[in-house]
Amino acid sequence: MRSLLAIVLLGAFAAGCGSSSDSASTTTTTETSGTTTTVPVSPTTMGLTVFPVSDGRLTVHRVRVPQTTAVARASLDALGISAPVHIAEGTATVSLGNASPGQIASIVYTLTQFPSVQRVDVGAQTGLTRDDVASFAPPILVESPVAGASVPATVTVAGTASVFEATLVVELTRDGKVLEHKTVTASEGAPGRGTFSVELHAPAPGPATVAAYSPSAADGSRQHEQDVPVTVTP
Repeated sequence: MRSLLAIVLLGAFAAGCGSSSDSASTTTTTETSGTTTTVPVSPTTMGLTVFPVSDGRLTVHRVRVPQTTAVARASLDALGISAPVHIAEGTATVSLGNASPGQIASIVYTLTQFPSVQRVDVGAQTGLTRDDVASFAPPILVESPVAGASVPATVTVAGTASVFEATLVVELTRDGKVLEHKTVTASEGAPGRGTFSVELHAPAPGPATVAAYSPSAADGSRQHEQDVPVTVTP
């Protein structure tokens, strides 16, 4: 009798476990209305700066791409250039045949922004640097910040320039009013190309424009002006 009771109790316990499992399964089925729904999860993104050529001149754009360690390849993809790239000993080798001069300029400027790349091989052309594609660069090229960027109250303006006596003016303006004005000397003057960097401060948040230009030696008028709209954050 005791043996029979033990068997009955054991069977009841097993049935209870099965019932619990079935209940969980039923709950899941009910919640999904009898279907399995896959909800796509947006990948984490990262920002990259690229240098497309527009109307024969290099421009600067900031793009968002899925998070990756292969930033060189992601940068080329953002330029619309689908080509394998390999980096070794300071040289980026891009396997792209029949690249146009504009594409080559974009590739060189974009890839040489990374510390690991000093030279670029594209197709049959080897050892290219920014100097080799300088004809595509405007006299003043503001590389940071980029148009549409949100910037802090103190913003660093940096880029390259090929201007008379390496002198240029960088301003921060809002509604036609100059918030800050600084004269900057690039590392090299025309016909060479030098780098420049300067800090500007905005007294309050809101939309603003970074303007960089070379003052004319004759009358001080603005030459080669580049305007970059930004938003100053609190």
